[in-house]
Amino acid sequence: MLMGSEMKALANKYFEGKISREDEKALFDYLAQDSEALATFRSWEAEWASRPHFDMVTESAWTRFCDWMCGAEARRQRRPMWRVAAAAAVVLLMLCSAFVGWYATSLQPEHYYTLTAPMGSKTRLSLPDGSLVWLNAGSSLRYSNRFGDNNRRVVLEGQGYFEVAKRDGAEFVVNTRGYDVVVKGTRFDISAYNDDKNITTTLLQGKVVIDRGADRLTMEPGDMVSLNVITGKFSKSRYTTDHHAWVQGMTEFSEISLEDLAKLLSRRYAVNITITSERLRKMEFAISLRNKETIDDVLDALQSITSMQVCRDGKEIPIGDCPPPRQYQNTSTKHY
Repeated sequence: MLMGSEMKALANKYFEGKISREDEKALFDYLAQDSEALATFRSWEAEWASRPHFDMVTESAWTRFCDWMCGAEARRQRRPMWRVAAAAAVVLLMLCSAFVGWYATSLQPEHYYTLTAPMGSKTRLSLPDGSLVWLNAGSSLRYSNRFGDNNRRVVLEGQGYFEVAKRDGAEFVVNTRGYDVVVKGTRFDISAYNDDKNITTTLLQGKVVIDRGADRLTMEPGDMVSLNVITGKFSKSRYTTDHHAWVQGMTEFSEISLEDLAKLLSRRYAVNITITSERLRKMEFAISLRNKETIDDVLDALQSITSMQVCRDGKEIPIGDCPPPRQYQNTSTKHY
């Protein structure tokens, strides 16, 4: 059972519109106990309303709304059961407080939060609607302070894996530089780095729609859709490797060019790999990495597969063709 001070903290979160569903249930269970709990809740609400952040316009609207609700409640037929009366009081308080939260939010200027995963790291975050997002290295996610049941739009740069909380009638939209991914409740991965020529979405569970103006594609679990941002052409296939393995620190590709692999490794290990050879740039590999490999381990493995020269100066790693073997020259002088 939560103590009074903890309940007050939950109440303040509720007034500010920042309470989780679990905490909201705990608060309402507390309010349903008796009239004393309701009276305490009213005092907390009055205290919160008197703070500087609660402006007079919001307070006036809250008062008018609650007066109207209370008048409507009084005009209804009284019922003898105290439980019904207590439940009605809780509902009334919920409606009044919800109105306060909505009205206060509507008065705030819109601004955006940006969350990032630096090079060489990953991060996990929970959105206000309960959706979970994992960001891969060098990625960012942006969303509005008005993000909620009626506005579930985020902007992704880089790679993110999403587990979207289902909300009836409320779509979740991920905006990338190439297209929008429209979902309701599902698990999917998007890779949309600014320096990649392809934007790729893989669907693990549920159903999503790829929206690019006149182009709309519906995806089923197991589908992979790629957009070539240079040609503007879509391709749709069934994926054969786990494109969200990076969430567990793994990297798996059945076929990846050294050019794309260099970008991936640069983000994963926070280095800068450049390919100076056109021949090497187009070479393709199958690769499977776990958490334990260092960048030197990976480079050594690549050198064992094909002929390449790797030079490293701190975080700068240029890769090029090996120089031709030095031919033996006979420099001896013959005397006759």
